[in-house]
Amino acid sequence: MKKSNAQRDSGMALVVSLMIILLLAVLVHRFTFTSRVQVAAAANLRDQFQAECMALSGLEAAMAVLAMDDTEEVDHLGEPWALFRGSPELSLPETEEGGFLVWIQDENSKINLNRIVGKDGTTTDMFIRRQLDRLLSFFGVPSDMRDSLLDCLEDWIDSDDLQKLNGAEDQYYMSLERPYHAANRPLRTVGELYLVKGWQEVLEVKLESGVKITDLLTVNPTGGRINVNTASALVLQSLSPEIDDSTALQVIALREEAPLAGPQLLPPPFRRGGVSTHIQFSGSLFLIQSQGLFRRAVSNAQMVVARGVQQWKVLARRIE
Repeated sequence: MKKSNAQRDSGMALVVSLMIILLLAVLVHRFTFTSRVQVAAAANLRDQFQAECMALSGLEAAMAVLAMDDTEEVDHLGEPWALFRGSPELSLPETEEGGFLVWIQDENSKINLNRIVGKDGTTTDMFIRRQLDRLLSFFGVPSDMRDSLLDCLEDWIDSDDLQKLNGAEDQYYMSLERPYHAANRPLRTVGELYLVKGWQEVLEVKLESGVKITDLLTVNPTGGRINVNTASALVLQSLSPEIDDSTALQVIALREEAPLAGPQLLPPPFRRGGVSTHIQFSGSLFLIQSQGLFRRAVSNAQMVVARGVQQWKVLARRIE
C-alpha cells in the first residue's frame, strides 16, 4: 500500500524536527562549554592577579622589616630581615586562600662577577679573578678549564673585541647554530652566564649540600666587598688560599656567638692587606625575593634595594 502525501510530509517533519533538536543540543552544549571555559579563565586570571598582589605585598613587607634595622654598621644572619619569611600560615596544610613567602639576602655575601673587569672596561681585577678561580675549584673545575671560563667571562664583559688567550668573542658566538653577539658589557643577571662559552656545564653542578655556584654569585653593584657576617664558608675561603675550610668555619662560629663589628677577632689571613680591603661587616645591597600565592596561582617578584642615608633606595624590581 502506498503512503499518502500526508504521511510522507509527517515523516519528513519528524526527521527535520529531530535534526533541529540535535542541532540545538549541540549548540547549547558548545555554549555551555565555552561559558565554563571563560568562567574558569576569568577565575584563573583573578587568582593570578591576587597572587601578583600578594607577591608585591611581600616586597613591601620585606622593605618594612629592613627599615627597622637600626644597626647599619653590622648586618648578620640573626637579624629580623634574615629570619623573615612572610606569611607563616602558608606552612599549614589547611590554608586555602593566599599569602606570601619572602627571602631577603645580603648581596655582599656573594662574589660580584662584573668586578672581574675594571671600571675602564678593559683591565682585569686580579683579586676578583683569583677569587672566582678558587670558587670554581671548590666545584671541581680543573685548572685549565678555569682559565678558559674566566677568559671567556672577561671577553663577554669587557668593552673591546680583542680575544684573550682562552677566551671567546663574536667570532665564536656568531659561528654557533643560533648565533648571537658577545655582550661587551656587564652581566645583567647571573643567568646570563648560560650564554658565555663553557659556563653552562658548570652552572648545573651541585655540591652534596645542594649549593650551586649561582647561589654564591651576584651581578648587583655591591662594590666587591664581602660581608664576613653573612658570607658562606665557600665565599670566605675564596678570599685567600690561606683561608681553608677550618678557618672559614672558625669565622662562622665566632659570628654565631656575637656579630663581628671589626677585624680584631678574625683569624690572621683576614687581617692581611690583600684580604682586609675586600671585606666588611655590614651589607650595602639586599635582594628581596617574594612568592605570592592565592589558591593555586603563584607569582614571583624580586627587588634589589640599597641602603641610603635614612632610607632605602629601590634599584630594580621585576615581577614574573
